[in-house]
Amino acid sequence: MAKAACWVVVIAIILAGCTAATPDARGQIVKIVDFELSPDEDKIAFSALTPIGNTDVWVVDIDGTNLKKLTFKDRSPSNHVARFFKKRKWRNFYEVDIHSPEWTKGGRIAFCEEITRHHETGVNTAGLIYRTIKPDGTDRRYKTDNDEIVRRKPFDPIHSFELSDQSEKHKKKIFLQDSTLWFLDFGETTPKKLIE
Repeated sequence: MAKAACWVVVIAIILAGCTAATPDARGQIVKIVDFELSPDEDKIAFSALTPIGNTDVWVVDIDGTNLKKLTFKDRSPSNHVARFFKKRKWRNFYEVDIHSPEWTKGGRIAFCEEITRHHETGVNTAGLIYRTIKPDGTDRRYKTDNDEIVRRKPFDPIHSFELSDQSEKHKKKIFLQDSTLWFLDFGETTPKKLIE
């Protein structure tokens, strides 16, 4: 009976954490993993690690304003259970990460929802779901063949370690370094953080 009561308390704590939100959105970003500049060069979609330990997708204007979180897997019970189990080095749980944002020709953001299974023999991908969402966070749906991805630049195997892009429209270079998004105005030599 005591064991069951203990699990009830653990589950209540996990579920309470699922609804907790940080008032400042920037406080929910531990480190940025990847990014993609929109075709009109006005917005940047990126995925970032949250304090819970999963990744979610965000969007921000190229000047660093209007930061908006688009996905909320850090609030899902499965990721809170995963965090609880990881701390105790337990196995047999699932974790959900959202990453790899890309822009479609229709101005939507496509992303991958990856379900990972942690078990006794290791870690493996249990499923990949591809979805799209509008940059304002509405109309989330499954990705279809009509959601054509816009490729801003070809893959460069020599420089694949560096994530960077530039906006001719706004005269800025955007790059990811030390898990932070930076920008450099054309003609300047000192980069600045995009999200303060």
